[in-house]
Amino acid sequence: MPLPFTLRQLEYFAAIASEGSLSAAAERCNVSATGLALALDELERNMEIQLVIRRKGKGVELTSAGSSLLRHAQQLLAGAESFADQAAQSSTGLRGRFVVGCFPTLAPFFLPAAMEHFGREHAELELSFAEGSAPELLDLLFKGQVDVAILYSVDVSGQVELEPIRDYRPYVIIAKSHRLAKRKKVSLSDLLEEPLIQIDMRPSRQNTEYIFASQGHQPSIRYTTKNYELARCMVGRGLGYSLLIQRPATLRTYDGHDVAMLELEDDLSQTTVGLIRPHGAPENAKYIALRDFLKAHTKAAGLQAPL
Repeated sequence: MPLPFTLRQLEYFAAIASEGSLSAAAERCNVSATGLALALDELERNMEIQLVIRRKGKGVELTSAGSSLLRHAQQLLAGAESFADQAAQSSTGLRGRFVVGCFPTLAPFFLPAAMEHFGREHAELELSFAEGSAPELLDLLFKGQVDVAILYSVDVSGQVELEPIRDYRPYVIIAKSHRLAKRKKVSLSDLLEEPLIQIDMRPSRQNTEYIFASQGHQPSIRYTTKNYELARCMVGRGLGYSLLIQRPATLRTYDGHDVAMLELEDDLSQTTVGLIRPHGAPENAKYIALRDFLKAHTKAAGLQAPL
């Protein structure tokens, strides 16, 4: 029995859902808007179901059936891409578009090495990246605008699969002039009267709140920021402390002040950073190569990651 669709039609349907308009999807697929619309009409006719609602001048909107079937279409396309990748890998290596999403505070510790070394190893790969909060990256992942994402395991839904890259343990930074700076370790209870500089980006804030709550504590938050280095600069000036996982190569902040790193004595769970893909999506050759590279790189570099 012949299938009521082609992979090309599914590709056009996924592009329309991602871009939100026929014209943008046509440009992305390098096809005329008329040709793309005809392919969509044929897909809907053969499937005997309406997938999108076309609103003149307002783009398109998925029907409830279209939203339900989109995930299956993306999985079929990912499977086809995996098949092609595996067939070509032994002779030609990796090639084609590959977009890596990454949480902003993780990006400086993973993306530069990936762009340089992983990109150099696979020169035929069209490697690029996108940054965003966890909800933003998950949305891009489901729309097919990023292929994989590097995220914390915290607040990751059951709609995705996370493969751990490495576990990390939180620590504290304070100004080098702080009264506790000469100590090697502190407990969270030592800091309750101190002002906290909170990195306020999901899931960073939730992660910090969980860490304090797990010890029965409530921090005194003085400032919040979405900028990781701004938090370090404020700590360096003695405006408070910050709870982090990242361990940069230098203890000097962007504006020239020094901070001290103190380990936490508390019994805390480690935080996991992992590679995310949609649930059910196959481990294609690109995914496997990036996963293996990241695991080897973090182990060799001793990378720590920001909370």
